[in-house]
Amino acid sequence: MGMPGEVLGAPRRRMRSVCTGPTSERPEPRREEAVETLRYALNGFLSAIRADRAGQGGPVDAGADDIRYRLLAALADELDLDNDRLARVIGLSVPAVRDLLDVHGREGLVEAARAGRGRGGSVARLTPAGRRELYRLDTLFREHWEGAFADLPAEELRTAARVISRLSGVLVPTR
Repeated sequence: MGMPGEVLGAPRRRMRSVCTGPTSERPEPRREEAVETLRYALNGFLSAIRADRAGQGGPVDAGADDIRYRLLAALADELDLDNDRLARVIGLSVPAVRDLLDVHGREGLVEAARAGRGRGGSVARLTPAGRRELYRLDTLFREHWEGAFADLPAEELRTAARVISRLSGVLVPTR
């Protein structure tokens, strides 16, 4: 059993201060350790995501709920995304997105429409059946998340959300 808050598979390191200033300028040891634990947890999380995406090098399963949800949720925003931009948003290749749109089009979940705002060309849009499917998947995922975090109080969940929001700024700093 590891230390509290330790991420399984993350490298264990001895804590040492990188601050060289006077003691009064150093962060308190528990806070410094907590930030370090968060950093390692995030690195473990990002490694898991990279490993998962690397395993998706083959054909994409159009029927997989997570892939279907990502596509339908991106289209629900009605941003008139062409296939290249849609592929970037959902993290798949352009050919995989074309295949998904073909499959979901045959299922009646998406349809081609003219791009708005005078841009020309066509984009994919959700059909009413696509919106119903997105709602079904959203309900399914919401129940899954509720169960996964049922043991955490609401305030801890709000704190986690604030931390994740700040991590976005650490990972992709504004210029």
